[in-house]
Amino acid sequence: MTRLVHARQMNAADGRLQIARLLSLPISIIDHDSLYPRAFDIARALGKSKAYDALYLAVAEHEGAELLTVDSGMRDAAVRLGIRATLVR
Repeated sequence: MTRLVHARQMNAADGRLQIARLLSLPISIIDHDSLYPRAFDIARALGKSKAYDALYLAVAEHEGAELLTVDSGMRDAAVRLGIRATLVR
């Protein structure tokens, strides 16, 4: 949300509203050591030098969850991997 507000693609009030909506989602902490090797493989398959974003993809894949992202590149990567993904604007 910060990036969207900074780029003037969203106003601050809407940014705060979206954050409140995100905080109301039933989010849980995932702690599985098996995610790190999978994130490594995903990063390599996507030609990424860092596994940070690949961890989000690995978690979504592991949980059978839909990835919500403001990054069209992340959405496209998820789709290539067969992970449901929605671009949030």
